[in-house]
Amino acid sequence: MDGRPGVRASDIRLLERLTEAQRRDPQHHLTDDALRTVAGDLDVGVGFVRGVATFYSMLSERPRGRHVLRVCESPPCRMAGGDDLLATLCEHLALRPGETTPDGEFTLELSSCLGACDQGPAMLVDDGLMVGVRVEDIDRLLAETRGSPWLGPTRQLPRILGEPLRLLAGVATSGDPVHRLPIDAYRGLAHAVTKMCPEEVVASVRDAGLRGRGGAGFPTARKWQAARDTDSTDCLVVCNADEGEPGTFKDRLLLEGAPHLVIEGMAIAGYAVGASRGLIYLRGEYTAAADVLNRALQEARRVGCLGASVAGAEFAFDIDLVLGAGAYVCGEETSLIESLEGKRGFPRLRPPYPAEVGFLGRPTVVNNVETLANLPSILGCGAASYRKLGTETSPGTKLYSISGSVAHPGVAEAEMGIPLGRLIDEYAGGLPKEQEYLGALVGGAAGLLLDRGMLDVPLDYDVLASRGGVLGSGAILALDQRCDLPRLLRDLLHFFAHESCGQCVPCRVGTIRLEEQMSRFVDQGGDRGDLDLLVETARLMKATSLCPLGQSCHPLLESAVRLFAPRLLQGGVAR
Repeated sequence: MDGRPGVRASDIRLLERLTEAQRRDPQHHLTDDALRTVAGDLDVGVGFVRGVATFYSMLSERPRGRHVLRVCESPPCRMAGGDDLLATLCEHLALRPGETTPDGEFTLELSSCLGACDQGPAMLVDDGLMVGVRVEDIDRLLAETRGSPWLGPTRQLPRILGEPLRLLAGVATSGDPVHRLPIDAYRGLAHAVTKMCPEEVVASVRDAGLRGRGGAGFPTARKWQAARDTDSTDCLVVCNADEGEPGTFKDRLLLEGAPHLVIEGMAIAGYAVGASRGLIYLRGEYTAAADVLNRALQEARRVGCLGASVAGAEFAFDIDLVLGAGAYVCGEETSLIESLEGKRGFPRLRPPYPAEVGFLGRPTVVNNVETLANLPSILGCGAASYRKLGTETSPGTKLYSISGSVAHPGVAEAEMGIPLGRLIDEYAGGLPKEQEYLGALVGGAAGLLLDRGMLDVPLDYDVLASRGGVLGSGAILALDQRCDLPRLLRDLLHFFAHESCGQCVPCRVGTIRLEEQMSRFVDQGGDRGDLDLLVETARLMKATSLCPLGQSCHPLLESAVRLFAPRLLQGGVAR
């Protein structure tokens, strides 16, 4: 046994072994023999292995075709023509989602957000990302794919909007980001490990005021200090690269365009908390990012920035890449750790928190991709320089994934506290011509709606928290007056119902009930009592759900009903 009771070090290979077994199978599925083989090799029960396999959407016990087509069904892609794309594929292949052509060539599936919201509609052909797929492209796409081998992952970087301030200045928009290191690459790490003690690194990050860039904005240094206070000599640093929030794609830009920035940040975090090992948990859909990261890790070892003597100092640190297999809930840090340990990604009860008891019972610091990417600048230029941008309580810059009804969707880097309207107008070019602004969904599916009267709202953690929401990943979905708001809410509630892990009753039952209620509202109409029931159900889920997934339905629905009830009631019947 290792660490937590009942968890063995060998178990952490389970998800990897299942993915490998499915990849080797000519019908891209897990056979009973494969499950038994994996169970025997790892000395675990077949039932346990099957339970893990059925949790992740990218693993299948049903035979699939030679090529698997996964069409993104997230709201940004649907707004960009995703419904027409799916309908055309269904017509050409004579299939419904989940079915396989009689000749065994194609299986058609739906996918949650693929992180290409600025270039939608998007789809995966096998594991290769295709963006901006047009209906008229389908015949050619199917003809070229039929009978061909898998072509491998494709790198399709999100667009960069405006002038880069800090993070985006290091993104390689052309060429190979692995070997094209910025001039100042690993300078912050070298300064930290040769000129500072770990306590000074933590103090510098504390003075900079860095807050987590993937959720509610928890102070990064406070999380690090919690791990240090355990006095463990076996801490672990985990990069949460399981980006899956609908409308979010800024982490993919960093991972594919500036991998060394993330690796450097992980090494700095490792030095600060006394860790010798790091893990990157990358969502399984990001195959191009996996290719870039694997090569970047090799390059970092080659230049001496990972390994037994990082930057020539007496500090050993290395990083392994672990791929997920399709489960949005694994973006929650305790679910992510459960998945790393080779289990279903169920959230844990807290306390204890991962910084105290995490992966295999070890103190584990889990930081978001963007959070880690901020560290080289802080250590290289100093906390005072970092605080020159942003607000007093939310210093620095933030990456915003802007999609929906804007002239130029993409990723913008702006100061924390920028007003919503300025972000949309100055960075994304405003709305398309002749369109009138309705509102914006801020923070992704787990965020809240703001109407046209809130364009001056500053985008920082505390202001949005005071309105009952979170800045979260920084996803901005702009909406104009053409938006079918009831349908948008139904699509978002479908996402929550589909991605619920099912562990706790409030979320398992509540998300399904919300989707059912909203579907009836869309199809049949409703009254104010129906809207109030939606909000009350979500309020109960917020109070009783185990993790943020079940809790996140309330800000969305409460803000929608509070701000847009008349529109919802007028447009409740689908036209």
